[in-house]
Amino acid sequence: MNPIKDLLQQYWNYSSFRPLQEEVIGTVINGGDAFALLPTGGGKSLCYQLSALAQPGFCLVVSPLIALMQDQVMQLDRRGIPAAFLHSGMSVRQMDTVLQQAAAGELKLLYVSPERLQTKAFGQYLGDFELNLIAVDEAHCISQWGHDFRPAYRRIGLLRTSFPKVPVLALTASANEEVQLDIMRQLQLKEPAVFRQSVVRDNLFYHIRYTENKPGDTEAWLHKVTGSSILYCRSRKRCTETAIRLRQEGFDAGVYHAGMSREEREQAQKQWMASGQRIMCATTAFGMGIDKPDVRTVVHYDAPEHIEAYYQEAGRAGRDGQKAHAVLLYDHKDISRLQESTEISYPPEAYIRKVYQLVGDYLKMPVGEGMEQLQAFDAVAFAHAFGLETLKTLSAIRLLDREGFWQWHENANMQTLVQFTTDRRTLNYLERSEPKLAYVATSLLRLYGSIFHYPTVIREFEVSKLLRIEKEQLDRALQRLSALGIIAYQPAVAGGTLYWMHHRFAPAQLRLDTRHIDQLRQAHERRVEHMIAYVQEEEVCRNILLARYFGEAEPQACGGCDVCRRKAQQPGTKDVRDAILELIRRQQQISVADLTAAFPGVAAAHVIEYVRLLHDESLCRVYPTGIIFAT
Repeated sequence: MNPIKDLLQQYWNYSSFRPLQEEVIGTVINGGDAFALLPTGGGKSLCYQLSALAQPGFCLVVSPLIALMQDQVMQLDRRGIPAAFLHSGMSVRQMDTVLQQAAAGELKLLYVSPERLQTKAFGQYLGDFELNLIAVDEAHCISQWGHDFRPAYRRIGLLRTSFPKVPVLALTASANEEVQLDIMRQLQLKEPAVFRQSVVRDNLFYHIRYTENKPGDTEAWLHKVTGSSILYCRSRKRCTETAIRLRQEGFDAGVYHAGMSREEREQAQKQWMASGQRIMCATTAFGMGIDKPDVRTVVHYDAPEHIEAYYQEAGRAGRDGQKAHAVLLYDHKDISRLQESTEISYPPEAYIRKVYQLVGDYLKMPVGEGMEQLQAFDAVAFAHAFGLETLKTLSAIRLLDREGFWQWHENANMQTLVQFTTDRRTLNYLERSEPKLAYVATSLLRLYGSIFHYPTVIREFEVSKLLRIEKEQLDRALQRLSALGIIAYQPAVAGGTLYWMHHRFAPAQLRLDTRHIDQLRQAHERRVEHMIAYVQEEEVCRNILLARYFGEAEPQACGGCDVCRRKAQQPGTKDVRDAILELIRRQQQISVADLTAAFPGVAAAHVIEYVRLLHDESLCRVYPTGIIFAT
């Protein structure tokens, strides 16, 4: 008998573990610290969820992603595992209820955003907790050299003072060697067992292509590979435009970005999850925590700023182990944008200070007030309101978040939370006095077993359908139940939010750590240089490049990436030049896109360079429209 596998079968209905999961679980159950570097889709969450179930007490999970915390708690609730979460969008009463539940031993997992660790309320209950594990998800956020550093993560190491014998498990999908060592140091891991699954995936092939016709090359790729796809774009506008164009070309394309309503996003995601062919045109937040194993292609329409982000996003393809492709299309504008990104991502100190004060004015937050207040905040609308440069302003807001002044969620996407705060006697009275209201209350109790014990996520559209009432009626009923003190009710928050970590500072009181910001600027510059080098590399297999970057032993060449395929097919330089010239003369006129497509074994950048040389030799003419004429 294997009790761990029995739990796996009982709660998840799995008969076997994914690679390294069982080893990680065994280490922490036996009291050892562990560092798990598992790729996207590698099953990191199961490592701490099952460990929590196998022992007395509960697991404290620190995670920066509110939407993922909510989703995991909902999934655990459906499996009959008591779990709850704490984040900045909850009321004091709701947080106090959850902490009481945890202290009373009624939970197996408590998810906490790192900022919640700093609150007085959390500290008051700390001594009553019986922890069996401290799990730190997205652990790269604790390292100042990581790509998503969060200062509040530094507080996690202090938990070791209160719980010196409780094992700590750090988990991340992408961290180079420098970041890995920093994570272990910051979390004070004691001789941790390190579990590192290789970044190399034999079934995933990377293709980097220079192009002067992104729309055409995108469609060509999507025609080549059937199946479900994700197409990542940097902006909401480009997501929408690309989806419209793909639909005009006969593709089943959807859109997902922060500018859509929560209902629209949920519907788009549901349709994509159910389809085996649908393409999702999305900004880069899409895909986190979504388990769709049959994604055949991930296309990057714009080059990411660093390899960690590219690897994580590309890794959402082929989780089922079948052949999949990660395609990145770039042009000269992408390279220029990357080269300029450090200046945009780290604006001058004066600009950061200006943005801080303008945000306070925009949200009507008085100086000396605001600590632990959550406000709706559309950062793009804010930038437009004051005539500020959008990207530069978003970077300043993000830097102030990273430095701990506030917590900004561009797309909080927090779902509705409800908890009953009354007893059965009150409900019996309600049935006699307001039967319609009582119908809603008793239905919620029937639908959500945990709702009487701790704040529970409910889906209003599903509930309204089951109750056969309009959603607006349900919303009014929830508001009325809250006013009567029968439930604690937090409506869903769609769009951006800003949570003040401190009272608003006056200009002279705002202390910026410029030395630390300079260090972050330099680290960003190094990561951008690595990304540009990766994109422009034409001689070394993509898998070898990734292994080098993440500090792994070099694998054999994959044989299927763009570099390997080009090496296998590439003719001599003179042959290529002559073949290009012959095709131009035969066609008399040809577009740049058609010419590069005619030489799939040659890098598009090389084809274009040969054309420029032929133009210089007056052997052809290239017009600004992208048409090449023979001379």
